[in-house]
Amino acid sequence: MDKKELKELTVSIFEKLRRQIKEGNTEKALELVNEIDSTKHDFDESYRQWIDLMLTYIGDNMGEEALYEIHRENGERALWPRLGWIFDPISIEEKVRKRSRTWTHFHMTNLEAIEEDDEKFIFKIKCDSGGSIRMWPQYGKTKEPHPWSHGEKDFSYYCAHCPIVLEMMAIERKGYPAWVSEPQPNGKCIQYLYKDPAKVPEKYYKRLGLEKKKATRGQKS
Repeated sequence: MDKKELKELTVSIFEKLRRQIKEGNTEKALELVNEIDSTKHDFDESYRQWIDLMLTYIGDNMGEEALYEIHRENGERALWPRLGWIFDPISIEEKVRKRSRTWTHFHMTNLEAIEEDDEKFIFKIKCDSGGSIRMWPQYGKTKEPHPWSHGEKDFSYYCAHCPIVLEMMAIERKGYPAWVSEPQPNGKCIQYLYKDPAKVPEKYYKRLGLEKKKATRGQKS
């Protein structure tokens, strides 16, 4: 093979994109952006299949409570180091910005909407992780209700990280959920970020088998 081609094959698509932008080749840069968008989703889907397969195997062979322990460990190792800012003494507006960034920059997907009412911000999401899994004809789901599955049977094993880490573990740490998730049909999800943690409705504690107690404020007024 030609040495120049071999050299070019070592260059990442991001470096190629930077090169096209610097050279002012807008059309080629946009082609690379579209390629990144397509290949990232496809490769992420392979990881979702892998994770769902492992979670399903564990649930089938070790019992569903083993899934609870694994999600907790993942929360400690991976999620809280990246999402712990939710308890920082920052404004609710900054929390909304940071939360939206986890979707638009980490997941690299668009949100359908962010709405606001007197009590909370409402994130409407076409979820490209757990929501994508829930669109499959078959995926790992709870065989019986658990507090960590919102008291529901047929709750996605993958999606269980939301109630376990961002609701249950958050309540253990600060007395309130980081945000509240409500999975919707067609791979969608609604998440509520409350302006005042004390205003999180009691029903969101009860479905976890927990009692609502006084929340510890973690944001500037």
